[in-house]
Amino acid sequence: VEDLGLNGLTSITDEQAGSLSKVETLHLNALATITDEQAESLSKVEYHVELNGLTSITDEQAEILSKGHWLSLDGLTSITDEQAESLSKVENLELNGLTSLTEERAEILSWVRQLELNGLTSITDEQAESLSNTNSLALNSLSSITDEQAESLSKVGGLELNGLTSITDKQMESL
Repeated sequence: VEDLGLNGLTSITDEQAGSLSKVETLHLNALATITDEQAESLSKVEYHVELNGLTSITDEQAEILSKGHWLSLDGLTSITDEQAESLSKVENLELNGLTSLTEERAEILSWVRQLELNGLTSITDEQAESLSNTNSLALNSLSSITDEQAESLSKVGGLELNGLTSITDKQMESL
């Protein structure tokens, strides 16, 4: 199986996680916790792992999961600096549960090639400048941006700002 959805499972064994490592895309969005051994197995999934039911992970699990290509952790509402450092190694990262981000974490996460932060309802000019280093960025919960943010974000190759409810001529010209 290339793409396997098991979103009804609330738990799996370490052995089952090992078997699941053979698929290309895996959806396990009902899992609330995983072990380090399960994280190790799931990090071997070839393309995309969705673990959106996790509301927290350890620093060690972040390091282990960072070996993957595309990782969705939308259940996380916060991450540590160490977790951000580890997760910045993932090529495609979805952290849509984060509602705030420090300047330092924005800088660290800017190393992710494709980044989704659709839970953020506001960012600072400095965060926009940092995040502009990504190739693709989704900030779909922002309802407004400043002129400086528009200028910074214009450097992103693929930008999603689908939550904007208004935009100035200057911002439109920058984007």
